[in-house]
Amino acid sequence: MRRWPSGAWSGARRICSLLTGLLILSAGIWTDACAAGESATANAARTCLVDGKPASGDLYLDVAGVRLYACSEECLKKLQENRAYIELVQKSGREPEPIPLHWSRQRTREEILEGMVLIPGGEFARSGKYLVRRNRKPEPEQHEGYRVQVGSFYMDRYEVTIEEYCKFLNDGNETYLAGGIQRDPDGKFVPPKPELAKYPMGGVTFFQARGYATWAGKRLPTEAEWEFAHGGPQGRTYPWGDDDPGRTRANYGPSFGGRRPVGSFPEGRTPEGVFDLGGNIGEWCADYFDEDYYRKPGPEKLIKDPTGPKTGFLRIYRLGCPCKDATVTDLRGNLRCFASPFRAAGCVGIRCVVSADR
Repeated sequence: MRRWPSGAWSGARRICSLLTGLLILSAGIWTDACAAGESATANAARTCLVDGKPASGDLYLDVAGVRLYACSEECLKKLQENRAYIELVQKSGREPEPIPLHWSRQRTREEILEGMVLIPGGEFARSGKYLVRRNRKPEPEQHEGYRVQVGSFYMDRYEVTIEEYCKFLNDGNETYLAGGIQRDPDGKFVPPKPELAKYPMGGVTFFQARGYATWAGKRLPTEAEWEFAHGGPQGRTYPWGDDDPGRTRANYGPSFGGRRPVGSFPEGRTPEGVFDLGGNIGEWCADYFDEDYYRKPGPEKLIKDPTGPKTGFLRIYRLGCPCKDATVTDLRGNLRCFASPFRAAGCVGIRCVVSADR
């Protein structure tokens, strides 16, 4: 099986990334024999998104955290035209392959869990009264109430920062570039301004967020895990309890002037010690979005460790943001949001989890 020399590959990738922000190369298929520290993409049959013909794997586009294959140069160009790949992925009904990841070294479990908080498992009640954010406006939804059971997991104490995302890029993952990050004179990825290093990383697609989580030895939370961390078994209105946020528990709406460094509102943390689940920016979840998924609790009215629909296109994110139209409603645990997985909004970022029994 043909493979590019690691030095030539990384050099070519870096040049293309600098010139276009996208990677369009003719390269060998990734196999289990790939360079040490790089994730291997399964040598499976691939289909061109443009015309449905088999794609050898030699022609592809790396964009927004995914690798999209084409069967000809013409199809490769069509993928890029006016971001046609977004509609093509949606129509295909298939999950695109992630861009292969690179690790300079493997982390120990102790290193992975550093800076994370244990969320003991339990049950919480879904009352059936929910808000779904459509067209920038929360709309009420109602269905039968039931209970959800979630196993124990660890959650990041803080949202992933711009500084942390730069470390990911600098570990050989430059094709995941996002969110206005720049290069310094030495070619290293750095925050747009030094004072932004501890701000939450926004402007990432779902696929970029998932790529970061995988690189960090973690994963994105399920919607149920996120909601359980936010409200606990008691079903708190806000992460800190039921009292209104005031100006000391969260930043939201235009009066706060946008994002703040992570952990800036200690009064708004959860009892377990998770910061900014309400306020700052929203966070991608692992689930596909389906309005009807949680309307089907089953005869026992208890759902155990739900992971969302098996297929779909739109993805869930949970919101608590400083956007100009945000209100206290955006800080509540019963507000569900969804978007194209290719959307890269400045008010949506990353928070990771690890299963406690892993």
